[in-house]
Parts: sequence; C-alpha cells; structure tokens
Amino acid sequence: MKTSSSYYDDLITRYLSGEASAGEIHTLEHWVKADPANRKVFEEYSKTWSTLGKSRIEYTLNLDMEWNIIQLKISTSKHKDLRFFRPSSFVLRLLRVAALLLLLAIPTFLLFRYFLHPVEKQFSAQNDVVSCKLPDGTAVTLNKGATLVYPSRFNDSPRLVTLKGEAWFEVSPDKTKPFIISAENVRIRVVGTSFLVNTITSNNSKEIILSSGKVKVYFEDRPDKNAVLSPGEKVELITDGYAIHKNINTDVNYLSWKTKHMVFNNTPLPDVVTLLVNVYHTSILIYDDSLKNCRITATFDHQSLESVLNVLKATLDLQVRNSGSGIQISGHGCR
Repeated sequence: MKTSSSYYDDLITRYLSGEASAGEIHTLEHWVKADPANRKVFEEYSKTWSTLGKSRIEYTLNLDMEWNIIQLKISTSKHKDLRFFRPSSFVLRLLRVAALLLLLAIPTFLLFRYFLHPVEKQFSAQNDVVSCKLPDGTAVTLNKGATLVYPSRFNDSPRLVTLKGEAWFEVSPDKTKPFIISAENVRIRVVGTSFLVNTITSNNSKEIILSSGKVKVYFEDRPDKNAVLSPGEKVELITDGYAIHKNINTDVNYLSWKTKHMVFNNTPLPDVVTLLVNVYHTSILIYDDSLKNCRITATFDHQSLESVLNVLKATLDLQVRNSGSGIQISGHGCR
C-alpha cells in the first residue's frame, strides 16, 4: 500500500518539533534513505524549520527589549498623571502572553504557507544527459541543454511542469492529478505513460513521440486544436500556425541519445552524422560533398564515438581527423 506524501509531511514536522516517537523516527529514517528525492524534501523542511526557529528567537528578544524600555519610561516619568494610566501587573502579564502567542503564530503561518505553496525548482542538463525523479515519482531524463521547472511538491491538480529542450518522461500514474507539460503555448496532458518530448526542433516545432499509455496534446489558447496519441505514434505541433501533424513514428533511433543504441539500415552518411552529433554531443562535419551519397548498415550499442567512427572509416574508406574544435570527415566519396 502506497503511503501518501502528507503522512511523511506530518512525520517530518513531528520529528523537527521533538514530538516523534522512536518508531516514527525509524520510519522516517528508512523513508529518507530510500530515495534521494525524499532526502531533498527532508533537507528543505529542516532548513525552513531552522530559519523559522531563528526568527522566533529574534522576535522574542526584540519583544523583551521593548517591554524593558516601556517599563523604564513608566518608572522614570515625572508626571504624576502617568501613574493613573500605568497598567496593572495582571494586565502586563496578559499582554505579554498575547504578544508571545502572536509571535508563535507567525512561524506557524509561514510554515503553513511553505507547505501550501511549494518552492519552484529547476533541473538542467548542461553538458550531458542527466536523469532525476520528481516528487510524485515521475522519472525524467533530459538531453543536453534541456531545462525542466517543477514544484518541490505537487499539492495541486494537475501536476504542472515546464520544459525547454528534449526529454524522456515516465510519468507516475495518478488519475486524480493529471500530469501536464507546458512548452510555450503547447500543453501535453497525461495520466501515466512514457513518451519523448522535444520542444526545440530544426523547424521550430514541438514534437512528441509516445511509447506507452495515452497522451493528449493541445494549444493552451486554442484547446479545440488537439490530438490524442496512441503508442507508436508521433505528433508535430507548429506553434505559429496552430497546425498539428500526427503520424506513425518510423524513427527507430528517436531515443538513441538516452539509450546509446543505434540502428542504421542503408542510412545516408549525413543522417548518420546528425544522429552521432545528438548522441555524443560533439561537432562532426562532412568536408566532401561526394560523401553524402555514402550509405551504411550497422548496429551500435553503448559503443564509444571512437569505436563508431572506426567502423565508418573501415566500411566507407573515410579519413577522420580531430581538429580540436570538432571532428572532420573526408574521403573519396561513394557512387
């Protein structure tokens, strides 16, 4: 049975306030060690709790100072009329208790607001492919240059994230909270499925390729312009003209940047090079136009770029040179 995130929210709060039992502390320790995402949530709570604790101490010290100043002014006043307005010790104690209760309520309110409005987080792939898990358990892999913005906790429905670049999603199913990806004016709505999203293509369109489950894509300001994808289908959305083109996905290498598995079947060399650039994140240039007629049939699986280039050299009689700024391919060409 899956335990709700609110249970662990309460458990963390009880632990930080010193109210957790030995059994609850053991449960919390096991939960924190089970997933790096859980550890991040715990650390955020601890940091917030510590900050609010310091604020409470500062407020209390300031309150004591103010009361001392007021009492000093009252006792040193030379005007007899002030004695008439001097509050009794009972009233002073009552006001002091009320002020302390108010100060205790301030951190509680701030803590409540923190839980109610999660912190916005950003996950980026700078120079390589990187993976992470979102607070709901959704697994995301970003290709180089991609950025994902998401909340520290999914309190609301739907679960909304923002993507720029290319990413692979394996969404944790939750029918009560659909998962929505925002990419400029395009929206991708799912419940539980796996699919590829590329928001930056050569023709400035948005591309979605579905592997499993079901996905609905639409324009935010034109929801009537939409399409529903089934496994094995892909869709291209032209953001400027609200055009949607849905087809069967015939690209067997659409996920090669993540899996490092590549299949070429009489594939033109320029197409091979384009894929190698996306997979290995390096500059590769074909220097002789005559090489554009060359084709290759081969399969590579988790091989280094050097190994792939050696196969191309031997198969097509190519010269491959690393110029420092990138790789240059030249040769006699193919008929």
